[in-house]
Amino acid sequence: MAEEAGIPGHAAKTGWAKRLQGFLRDRGISFEAEGEATRIHLGDIVVEVAEAGGGRGYAVVITVPLPGSSREADEAAGRALADAIRLAGLLGAEGLGYELDTSLPGYPSLRIIVEYRDPRELADTLIAALEKYLAA
Repeated sequence: MAEEAGIPGHAAKTGWAKRLQGFLRDRGISFEAEGEATRIHLGDIVVEVAEAGGGRGYAVVITVPLPGSSREADEAAGRALADAIRLAGLLGAEGLGYELDTSLPGYPSLRIIVEYRDPRELADTLIAALEKYLAA
């Protein structure tokens, strides 16, 4: 059963967000939602869908934890990074943005960012990518 959380009274009102959240619910994928903003949990990877900075549309942000020490640099960390890159590739974007987050000492993470002007295209592309990702 999917773990789903949301803020009461803040359910998605737009068709594209309802479709994305319905897909996640039907597939049993753990997610949190507040309106259109959606946070999806795929093992060690977190995928966020939200408005892009500067009002430039919407973005899919894939966040993967990075090893904070040599002891943590193991196969599991490598698999999580490979999974994040594979999911980013399934989005079929012309360009990927990257941000390294070191704001929490000992807990670095990498964000892979794909921006979309049209939220319906974002939902269609993300649903198709998740179907392929989960099938592998």
